[in-house]
Amino acid sequence: MNRRNLYYSNEKKVNPYYFDGDVIIREIYNESNSNDQEVYFVEFARGALTTIHFHETEQFLVPLYGNGVIGEIDNNKSNSLVDFTFENLIIKSLNVGEIVSIKPNILHFHGASPGQNFSHVAFRKMFESKPSSEKNESIHTQTIWGYEMISKALGSEDQSKILNELNKVSEKIRGAVSTWAKDKKLIT
Repeated sequence: MNRRNLYYSNEKKVNPYYFDGDVIIREIYNESNSNDQEVYFVEFARGALTTIHFHETEQFLVPLYGNGVIGEIDNNKSNSLVDFTFENLIIKSLNVGEIVSIKPNILHFHGASPGQNFSHVAFRKMFESKPSSEKNESIHTQTIWGYEMISKALGSEDQSKILNELNKVSEKIRGAVSTWAKDKKLIT
């Protein structure tokens, strides 16, 4: 048995390209202490959100505290991450007591509702079995972030260009989340 404490696990350095706002991440399980799962305890302060991203394996979120939000981008209505519109977003609340499943390869973001603090545990499989001609092969799965998607779409590694586009996407998301929260009467 391997037991870990959410609140005293190692804090992981936050990549500023992957989060919009103040976030603390504690790495609970990873390759060094789990054969299959990665588990993070994430605390979002004052409306902080992840930037848009997707995982190659299913992710589960378990809200622990506060009022959260999750959004998905409907890829069927948009050709580009940069060109998506509010109509492409599906936004829902994340409530304590719920467990949310996000299917593989779905563009999404999650975090705190505007002005709120929120925390959740996130977990997903680190490896996926791929059948090969000789044997089943385990492949390390990835999380692909908006920064990487925009870099690829632009065909550029120019950080200022990528961040400019990422900020445009984040502003659209923040605007949509704010409108959603006002419509739900979560903020005035």
